[in-house]
Amino acid sequence: MESERDRRIQPPKWREILLMLPFAFCYAFFIVLGDWQRSAHYSNARNMGRLALWTVIAWAVLLLLGFLLENGSALAAGVTARLARNVTLPVSLRKSVTKLFVNEGRRQGHWWIRFSFFLLCLLCYLPYFLMYYPTWYNNDAVWQMEQALGMAAKSNHHPYFHTLIIKLFLDVGDVLFGNLTAAVALYTFFQMTLTAAVFGFLLFLLYKRGTGIFWLILAVCFYALLPVNAMLSICMGKDAWFTAAFLLFMWTVFKCAQAKSTACIESVEKAAGARGLVDRRWVWFAVTGLAVCLLRSNGIFVFLGTAVFLMVSACWREHVLRQPLTISTLIVLALYLLWQGPILSALQVEPPDTIESLTMPTQHLLCAYKRGGSLTAEEIGMLEQVMPLADIDEYYNPYLFDLTKNYIRENGNQEIIAKNKVAYAKLWLTVGLRNPMLYLEGEIRQTAGYYALHIPHELYLYSDYFMVDNPFGIEGERKLFTYDDSLAMGTFLQDFQELYRRVWSLGANTWLLLAALACALYRKRRIAVFLPALCLLGSLMLATPVYNEFRYAYGVFAALPVLVCFGVGREEKC
Repeated sequence: MESERDRRIQPPKWREILLMLPFAFCYAFFIVLGDWQRSAHYSNARNMGRLALWTVIAWAVLLLLGFLLENGSALAAGVTARLARNVTLPVSLRKSVTKLFVNEGRRQGHWWIRFSFFLLCLLCYLPYFLMYYPTWYNNDAVWQMEQALGMAAKSNHHPYFHTLIIKLFLDVGDVLFGNLTAAVALYTFFQMTLTAAVFGFLLFLLYKRGTGIFWLILAVCFYALLPVNAMLSICMGKDAWFTAAFLLFMWTVFKCAQAKSTACIESVEKAAGARGLVDRRWVWFAVTGLAVCLLRSNGIFVFLGTAVFLMVSACWREHVLRQPLTISTLIVLALYLLWQGPILSALQVEPPDTIESLTMPTQHLLCAYKRGGSLTAEEIGMLEQVMPLADIDEYYNPYLFDLTKNYIRENGNQEIIAKNKVAYAKLWLTVGLRNPMLYLEGEIRQTAGYYALHIPHELYLYSDYFMVDNPFGIEGERKLFTYDDSLAMGTFLQDFQELYRRVWSLGANTWLLLAALACALYRKRRIAVFLPALCLLGSLMLATPVYNEFRYAYGVFAALPVLVCFGVGREEKC
């Protein structure tokens, strides 16, 4: 039932006007500094002018967007009334059109609806599985599988927790089938099923929240029909597992932060006590949070960042959340540290090497050195001890750290950093204080793909191959499809990749995420559901080895339908 307030136009207040300014500045930063190649040729005054102009434009657009969403009911009522005076439409037709676009009340959820969403996603992914049976193999998966089979030394370079998952399916497949190809297919089918189940669960939640039919159909097409979701669901890597854990963690964070009043918390605890249970939201918070930490090296930053934001909110306004949040967070951290320390040591798993986690500091220092920054002879000597600078021109790439990283591994001495952590941290800090603009340039070039709409290099959703050479003798075996069909599928996938590059980008993910967040804040909505995505992007700003790698930001991409729903859709009460 619409209230009187819903039928009145609400002009922006000072709170909304000021709230949009930080978002406007972010967009101006993305436009001006994201296009570093052009901005570097302009004077500082001209760049500051461009920054100010784009800030004003972005601020006006965001205010207009927030105003339209906040007053959607009132504006729709006015348009309907005007149409009713000029055009006679049946009441049933007007209601049907409204249901297509406007959020309805909360729908009743049934198990068969949830199962239908899951089954639809699974059936849409199944042709890809049968076409590229037993899996989409890449080099990372080959190394992990070698570790699982005892053919290579154990390493936590790629999360060893995921390597153990691979090992589990290989062992079960060996017992059931006695065939390595079938064992890999078993792993791939389970991963595909997991992806379909999580996506189906999100679609079911959108359905229950009363999402308009048109927007719900778009969400179904997004999850079920986009080839990138199907391809990553059959890729034998950690990305599908991490994304599944990330999306469930995101939803759990929202549910944990949803109850803002003591009365609501007490009602939940009373219901849980009547069943002899604890509040399951916090159990799921711990389970999904731990999964996020164990399935990606930057997962700990996603979890910790989210937990800190929630704790600040709990201390400020939602005191009733403080105790369960603190207990759950401490449990996750204790289990994570136990895994990273004693357990991996007992399993004789080697940690990643030193240079693996030093992407940004190394790129900052090399940018200052290569671009003629102010470095003393002693500071250059410290760099020389880590890597031979005479040949660095052949290996330094401001957008891709892997080349430099491998050069240091093969020709340098990264152990000197591990033995002199304080000295090299001081080196990074002192050089940065003298060369702040060069550090900024190095940071932008290494991360621009995640917030710039246009980038100078191609973005790969998936590579040009789907099965690499491997020492296991596993080859692709088409099921129910001919060789010509596989060629047609390959052409289709490459054409879709080209289309994606033209109409979308990783930067567009960030733009849409921040727009949805700005709308949520404008309308005084809860924003806890946005925190994991923001922390994931923040972790990429700190440590991404590739400046435009799709799979690193896949979690944000997969969360977009839900985040947009929370930003522009109706609010769900506790």
